Amino acid sequence: MRVLYAGMENELLVLTQNGERWQTKTKLKGTQPVRVAVDPSDNSIVYCATYGHGLWKSEDAGESWQATGKPQLYFEPAGDNGIPSPYITFVGTHPLKKGEESHIVYAGTEPSAVYYSEDGGKHWHEWTGIQHMASRPEWQFPPRPHTHHVRWITPGYGNPDHVAVSIEYGAVLFSEDHGSTWQDRPEHSPRDVHTLLAHPSAPGRLYAACGDGFMKASHSYAQSEDDGLHWHYKSEGLEKHPYLYNMVLNAADADDRFVSASKGPREAHSSGAASSAIYRKQGEAPFREISRGLPAGSFAHVLTQDPEDTGVFYALNNHGIFFLRTDEDIWKPVDIAWKDEYKHQHPSCFVAGSR
Repeated sequence: MRVLYAGMENELLVLTQNGERWQTKTKLKGTQPVRVAVDPSDNSIVYCATYGHGLWKSEDAGESWQATGKPQLYFEPAGDNGIPSPYITFVGTHPLKKGEESHIVYAGTEPSAVYYSEDGGKHWHEWTGIQHMASRPEWQFPPRPHTHHVRWITPGYGNPDHVAVSIEYGAVLFSEDHGSTWQDRPEHSPRDVHTLLAHPSAPGRLYAACGDGFMKASHSYAQSEDDGLHWHYKSEGLEKHPYLYNMVLNAADADDRFVSASKGPREAHSSGAASSAIYRKQGEAPFREISRGLPAGSFAHVLTQDPEDTGVFYALNNHGIFFLRTDEDIWKPVDIAWKDEYKHQHPSCFVAGSR
């Protein structure tokens, strides 16, 4: 049974498919979900990062949620096994490495800090090495230049101890020994990576959907074939929409990428100016736009792939959820109830799972 986890500005929507019908439930009301992750070996285990309301975990595929990440009690001093910041900007799981109970979980915060848990989120350990990078004084998030945050944490497939971290805005860092030591951003690497992905069929490769293209021509999409040491820009076709926000890779084809693109940050994120598109890149061919069927006036789309049918992709925006069958090249709306209030909200995260 398919499950879609859709993060809106004030709640998490859990959509469950039963036959041709979808049932929508609202969870984590009053929080600001920014990222959702499903355990690779157990679809019932789901994590949700919220901005300002900490980290949450579900063990029943989104039916119920419990706060996790800060085990210290009110009257006790802060311990060293929690996540001090309530501003969780990323949560993810390692696709291969397991801890005591489930796959290793990663969390990133604002200000930028990286944590990992080997026991399903009960206890957390910080990788403090990223605090000593030479590029750190240059890190800043443009809307709040006094701070910055972890945008993405990406474990590797070729070397399971390889971990890459995207800081918004400032750097892509990486470790080859699971966080014991870190390498700062290489020369010519992207600095504003909004989505950083790896693929099991392309060990050593990193894919980066960047905001850099808005500031520097042809720097919208970057790819590394050596775990982030060297980067190559492959942005042909994105000239009309050089600002990339989200990306999903085809699980069945490491050379098939879908990206959410806009003219700039204003069109991607601002009310009254919203205008975004979706592009696809297959192999070494240029990106080509595949926005037919999507509504005008959309904030940056958030993308995911169907967990059961690799020929189907989904796009979440402020007008609803849309699906694309890759042999048709047209997006169609998923038949769900969509509240008017959502039309003015910026979606933040979108993950497909199953029960």
